[in-house]
Amino acid sequence: MTLQGLALLLGLFGAPAALAALGHRFRERDPVEKRRFWGGVIGYVAGLTVALSAMMAPPVWWAGDGVLRELVVHWAMLGGFLMGVLAGHLSLGRKEPGPT
Repeated sequence: MTLQGLALLLGLFGAPAALAALGHRFRERDPVEKRRFWGGVIGYVAGLTVALSAMMAPPVWWAGDGVLRELVVHWAMLGGFLMGVLAGHLSLGRKEPGPT
C-alpha cells in the first residue's frame, strides 16, 4: 500500500471515526474539545468537497499534470480534517480580565 492510498483510507474512514470519538458525549465536553470537534467537521466537509470535485472533474482538465490531481484526491479529506482540528484548537477564546 502506498502512502497516498493510506492517506485516502484514513480520510475516508479514520477521520469520521475520530470525529465520532470527539463527538461522543458532546454535551459533557469542555469548550476546547467542542471547538476541536466543530473545526474537524468543517475541515473534513471542506476537504471532502475538494476531493470529490477533483474526482469528478473531466480527465482532460488534468491531462499532463497527474501529480496535482493525485495530491488533491488522496490528501484533501485527511488534510482538511487535520487543519480543521488544529484551527479549532487554536481559535480558543481568550478570557478578558474582568473589573476588580
